Amino acid sequence: MVRLNPEEYDRTWWQRVFDEIYLITDARSVCCPETTSAEIDMILEVIRLNPQDRILDLCGGQGRHAIELNRRGHRNVTVVDYSEVLLRVGIRDARRMGCEIDFCRADACEVGLAAGIFDVILVMGNSFGYFAEDRDNQRILLEICRLLKPGGNLLLDLIDSDYARQQFKTSSWHEADEDVVVCRQRNLRDDGIVVREMVLSKQRGLVRDINYFARLFRRRELETLLADSGFQRISFEGTLISHPTAKDYGLLTRRMLVTARKPS
Repeated sequence: MVRLNPEEYDRTWWQRVFDEIYLITDARSVCCPETTSAEIDMILEVIRLNPQDRILDLCGGQGRHAIELNRRGHRNVTVVDYSEVLLRVGIRDARRMGCEIDFCRADACEVGLAAGIFDVILVMGNSFGYFAEDRDNQRILLEICRLLKPGGNLLLDLIDSDYARQQFKTSSWHEADEDVVVCRQRNLRDDGIVVREMVLSKQRGLVRDINYFARLFRRRELETLLADSGFQRISFEGTLISHPTAKDYGLLTRRMLVTARKPS
């Protein structure tokens, strides 16, 4: 077995991993309408959304949550993501489904949109916590606070860190489709998990071998980070389990929902 160096991963891995291969390796989570619908159901249980609210789906990928929200009557939705591949897919899907959604390519640390224009910002699917240094993670929270209107709400969908530590598995694999097999080796650190992901094609051989990092926030750490970024009324709203079957879905197996508010 390959032994991972706990520090051995590219700090900018997130700039390259979200592409066509990702849409295959993680299809059971990010390309599943039932999963997306279940996640939106949970969002609507923990945060009040009005049809006229201006909503930002930050790090929203191909806009699966934004499209579902739009289908349910929320017309003012914007998706921001870094991946050109996912944005192209999202624009295509939205057009096909007759949804009017704004898609924008930007780094979450510096989105570039005007301040104070959103009522609600969603960060779904473990898309917060790509950095080991919390000063880097805080840059995103500060940008979110800047973009929110006074009294605006943030919802974070994060790895359930207690569950991840208690149920930690060093390796897993699954067949993504008839051709692609995904193998993951994990190294648990005090601050997060380093994952080596190897994607194998039965026809073409190795198509991806990359290490990436996911921060595991303890509640007190996250509360401090949010408060220091200008948020109040921080609340841990419960557990999100959106998959219909009990399998190992990697870091998306079980998550926690956290809400916070920008002061009025």
